[in-house]
Parts: sequence; structure tokens; C-alpha cells
Amino acid sequence: MKIPYSFTEITFMRKILSKVICLLVCLVGLSFLFGLADDIKYFTNATGIPNFLPDPPYVNGSILVQANTNPDGSVNSLSDIHAAIGATIKRDYGTIGISGLSLVTLPDTISVPDAVRYYSECPGVAYAEPDYYVSAHTTPDDPEFWRQWGLSNTGTPFKENTSPGISGADISALSGWNETTGTNGIIIAVLDTGADIGHPDLAGNIWSMSQSGLVLHGLNALEEIAVEPWDDDGHGTHCAGVIGMIGNNNLGGAGVAWNATIMPIKVLDYKGHGRLSDLAFGMAYATLYNASIISCSFGTPYSRTMEDIIRKSPALFVCSAGNYGGDLNMFPQYPACYNFSNVIAVAATDPQDELSWFSNFGNRTVHVGAPGTDIYSTIPSGYSYTSFFEDPTFAKENFTLTGNWTRIPGTMPGEPVSLQAVLSDYPDISTFVIEMNTSVDIPSEENKIPHLIWEVKGDFFGYQIIEYSNDIVNWTSLWDFDTEFHEDHWRQLFIPLNSVYTESGFRTRYTYILFKRDVTSDFSIRNIRIGYRGEAIKPEYQYMSGTSMAAPMVSGMAGLIKGKKPDLTAEGVKQVIMDTADPLPSLQDKTITGARVNLSAALKSLKKSDGIPLYPGWNHVSIPRRLNPGYDTAQIFAGVNSSGHSVLVYVNNTTGYRTLSMNDPVVPLQGYWIYSTNTITVPVRFTDQIIPFSREIPVGWSSIGGWMEKDLSAKETFHTLMNAWSYATGYDAVVQQYEEPIIRGGTGHQSDERPIRPYHGYWLYCSQNGTYQAGFG
Repeated sequence: MKIPYSFTEITFMRKILSKVICLLVCLVGLSFLFGLADDIKYFTNATGIPNFLPDPPYVNGSILVQANTNPDGSVNSLSDIHAAIGATIKRDYGTIGISGLSLVTLPDTISVPDAVRYYSECPGVAYAEPDYYVSAHTTPDDPEFWRQWGLSNTGTPFKENTSPGISGADISALSGWNETTGTNGIIIAVLDTGADIGHPDLAGNIWSMSQSGLVLHGLNALEEIAVEPWDDDGHGTHCAGVIGMIGNNNLGGAGVAWNATIMPIKVLDYKGHGRLSDLAFGMAYATLYNASIISCSFGTPYSRTMEDIIRKSPALFVCSAGNYGGDLNMFPQYPACYNFSNVIAVAATDPQDELSWFSNFGNRTVHVGAPGTDIYSTIPSGYSYTSFFEDPTFAKENFTLTGNWTRIPGTMPGEPVSLQAVLSDYPDISTFVIEMNTSVDIPSEENKIPHLIWEVKGDFFGYQIIEYSNDIVNWTSLWDFDTEFHEDHWRQLFIPLNSVYTESGFRTRYTYILFKRDVTSDFSIRNIRIGYRGEAIKPEYQYMSGTSMAAPMVSGMAGLIKGKKPDLTAEGVKQVIMDTADPLPSLQDKTITGARVNLSAALKSLKKSDGIPLYPGWNHVSIPRRLNPGYDTAQIFAGVNSSGHSVLVYVNNTTGYRTLSMNDPVVPLQGYWIYSTNTITVPVRFTDQIIPFSREIPVGWSSIGGWMEKDLSAKETFHTLMNAWSYATGYDAVVQQYEEPIIRGGTGHQSDERPIRPYHGYWLYCSQNGTYQAGFG
């Protein structure tokens, strides 16, 4: 399809005009447009898509309505109110724990503003509001760790052709990692464009659950069917990597938390745009499935719906401050500006410890700063695919080409032909079209979603439309956007065909409209395919800048803090982050604390004097090293109110438990069971003598403890047992239940990289006898 010249000129002028209007709006202080992209990525994201919000800033044809709650806890029925105007319920949020909230589809005869007024005046309605659009805000052995100045800034170059930073202008991650590198099962939800759940530097840290026999790794709130939250933008994958790239795996970089549980929730589309209704659903989903930290790198106007969900949630919401360089005291955006104890707003700092040039600020609204300029992290990988349509030669029987395309043969054996768009010397705008001539019947396979895949390279600035058709006559848009990208190497892009793959006769059409202007284009495309996704074959990484990157830096910190001290509330975690941040002259009068976060100081602040923490109920405990003579017996538990319960030690599979007398020794590597009626810390005194200690472990179950005063992976803790050990299971005394087991050689949440924590007892199963010895010798 050839796009008329006048249409493309209008498109270009509309883009320029929208920027002018946005600037004027900012100057006069209208806050409703301040949901613009909260990522500054040199005007591009991982797939080259800028983030422009539509006008008006809400979805036409639907609104959110909250019914009043009665004194008995029931909610008012609004069925008659809906019926009176012909409205219907599209989504009932009661299914995820928010009673009375509905996304309501409006009839064509009533506008959104009129519907909001109608519902707001009806008895039984607590409030109604538009479905606003939302927009994205954007020493381990890992070989690219040198690029991650935000974690460890040595004052040396961290990026090609970029000035080095200042030594120490970072979050002190190296020292912090001496305390812990894992979140101990604490779930961190990332509300964004999804995540590359198969990225080799992320996959082991991605949350999962089984739903009707289908294993899902998060939520895709944009789809009506249960599908994976694949990231078709790049923003969400980058944020997830900042939080939890797997550390010390000799690949890429490291996240703030090397061992994390990340729950990707896709609420934004391929342009980084979304709707309030999906965002609200995602927030409620994260809360329902026990996320303790919810990372929010986006902005939107004030919303009563979002306010209610956040206020009622026990999770900590870590929110980016935004990127228009404005004062949030004057021009607030949300969720950053909700004044709740479980919301922390984050500004961005640069490698010189200055406030990033783009970052919003506010000495009454923004709490802390964190690194946000030139942050190196994951973006969607290149994948193998099982194709049921591909033509690497662009043969005429399969494709019709319109425009000044030049075929470039591959230079390596098996390398496909590429098409290079050659820009005309005279017209400002050139149009290029690739249309499939062949109809493809996509097979329907259970739990498999087909993808449309292609690769791009070069410099592109213009308008792209990707469409599909099942009858050659009617075309439906899959992607439709202004875009700019600069790729030195081939970049694989994809579109999940979630809602169209069951239809027969599928074909696609690509239209590229190049704007010449001041950008020279040498754009190329190759390898258009349709198929099922296989394995990641090319992990990808990229620098991005924005408060979008600063917020997940703090989210990762929050996860480590909560994992280290699970009984901390959201408010408690927030206070630790604020109290231990490093004051900076550049942030004085710019944030509430005037400081940039410090991971090491935060984690060290959680340390108390040596002691065994006890919680109400049964506790499985241990000591990490030998006690001082005279203070090394069960007498140390004398001050515990045990309600008549004895201190127990497990002997072996035959004898079972033995009751400890007050004079029996308490030794390292042994687990003890003790009951307490309240929360208390049992003080201990360690000997200064360095005395080696070990223990013979029989076949079967043993009650054991670790031998370090900090978290240490199970693999390292039990290294002297070699292949003798199989499982280790901890007991969470706070909630009085066993934790998920650690399996030797396991992956994901059962990985043996999970830590053995000091003062905790563990059940250890061995398949053969072995010697359990403290130390690395």
C-alpha cells in the first residue's frame, strides 16, 4: 500500500506540533499530560519506539466505576445504573480482590466526560474516572560488570566515547553484597512492558505459577487470554535486569539482587503506552500474589482507583519521578506523588553524583536519588524459532516489494538476503512496502503462541505500520507508530500473534515511511518469518537513561532489605532506604532526604548485636560459630518464655528428638528447635579463638545450621559434603511454615545459589554419609 504524500506530511507535522503543544502545556502547568515517557533513551527504546501519549489522555468508550461499600462489607449493585444508559461491565476487579470496581464499556451515544458525570451523581457510586493512558518512564565475574557504574563506580570509563564518572558515585553495591545478594523468596513485581522471560541473564530469577495446567511467568494484562508477558518494547526487560540480572554467572552484568524473584506484569504495550484499567488490574494482581515490592517506572495523571489500590496494599511501591526536569511539588504525577507510607519516589543521578539533567525532583514529593543515567541492563534477546513460514530470499512468489528497495546478498554461508531502503535524493519522504503474497495457515498447538519475527539494522527515522489480513481486502494494524532507531548490528524484533493466530489465511504487510529531514537513513530488513519461539541464542544488553532505571535500582535494594529482614513492613523498608542514603550537594532541596541511596549502609543498618532472633511459635535456629566458654550451653535460652516447651535437638532417624538440659552444650553446625511466646533476640557471645569445627552427617535427614555470620549460598555452605547432600529446607518462623526446598544443582527458586542464613536451622537430606565442615579449606 502506498501512503499518499499528503498523509505522511500531515503525520510528520502532527508529530512536531504535538511536541510544541506538550511544551506549552508544561509551561502553563497543566498536569494531565505529565504521563509522558519516564525514560530518556536518546529518544529511542530497545526497539526504537518513542513514547508519545495520545490526545485525549484516556481511552474512549470505557471508564472505571467504583461502587460504594455498605457497613456490612457488601457493595452496592449498579446493574440498574448501567442498564439505564446501555453500559456493560467489561472487567470485574472483584475477581482479584477489589470488590465493587468495574471497567465499564459505554454505548456510542455517551462520551467519557458525560459518563463520568453521570456515574458520579448516581447514589451507590463511590467514584468514576476515565481509563487514563499510562506511559513508561525508562565484583562478580560477569564480563560486562565494568559498565555498571551505578553499582560500582571506580572513576574509570564505563561506556565507549563517554567521560568517566567519579569514584564512589554509586550505591556501594560491592560492600552491600558482602551482606547478601539474594531476596530469599521476596517477590518483586515489575509493572511495565513485560519481560524477556527467557533471557539467559534473567530466566532463573523469573517468578512462575501454574494456571489450569499452563505455567505462566507473570501476567499479561493487555490480553483477554492467559498468555506470557513477553516484552515487545524492551523497557520492562531493562528494568527487570536492573533489579535482578543473575550475578556471578560469567554472563552480561549483574542486578542489584543476584538471586531474586521477579514477577513481570505487562501493563504497557510495544510503544510503552497503557491504560489505567490494565494498570489497576496489574497492581491488584501483584498484591493478590504476595509481591512485597512493586516497581513502577511510569507516570499517569491522578487516579482515585490507583490511589485506593496502593493505599490498601501491604507492598512497597517504588516509583520513578519522571523525566521532564520539573518540580513535582508544582506539577505532580502519579503514582510517585501519592503521599503514602508505602510509596517511595526516586529521582535519577548521573556518574558524577549530580541530579540527571532530565530528572524530575521535589523536596516534598521525591524521596531519594539513585543512578539513572547510562544504566547498562538486559533487553530482549534474539531467539531461535520453529518456522512454518520463511523465505530468506524475498522471492517474488512470496513477497511484493514497493519502493526503492535494493537486494543485498548475504556475505556468509547461509546468511539471508536483506532489503536496504534507499532514500530518494529529492522527496523529503519515501515510502517502502513489503507485502506477503502467500497466505499462511497457522497451526493451533496447545499452549503455543506463534510470533511474527524479523530483523533490522541501520538508521531509521519515520513511520512504521505492520498489518495483517485474512482475506487480502481488510487489513488490521498490529504495530503503528513513529519510530527512530540506530542499530549497528542486526536486531531481532517480534510481535506475539496472541489474538489472531487461530484464523486461517494469515498474511502480513510492512510499510515504512522514511522522513529524510536531518537524518540519513540506511535502513535494512531481513528474515521475515512466522513461527514458534524456541531458545534464546543471543542475549542482548543496552544502555538506557531515565528515572525508569533509577526506580528499579531502589526496587532491587528493597528486595534485598526485605529478604534480609522479612518482618519489616513496607514503611519500614522505605525508612531504612531513606535513613541510610548518602547526602549529596546536588540533591539538597531537590529531594526529601537530599541523598542518593546506599545499599551497603542499608543492609548493615539491619545488623543488631549478635543474637538468635525468635518469633512467636516454633523456631528452628543455630549458631554460626563457637560460643565463649561459660556462655555455650542451653542456659542462653533461659530468658525465653517457652510456655513450658523444651528445647529440642534432632539426633538421627532412629532416635528422633532429644530434650536439651540447661547444661547441654550449644554447638555450631547443629539445628535446635525452641518455642517462644513472643518476639525476642537471644544474645550470644562468640569466642575470639579460631577453632576448626566439623560434623559427621549420616544418611537421611539431619538438623543443621550454617557457619557464616552472613548469607552464604547452599552450594558453598555444603561444599565439603560434595554430592552427598540432596535437599535443604528452612523454616520461616515469622509465618510458621517451611520454605521452598533448596536442591543441589537446582534452578530457579530451588537453586543451590539460594543462601543459608545465619542463626537459622535447616533440614538437610543426605543420600550418603559425609563430613560437614566449616570454612573453605
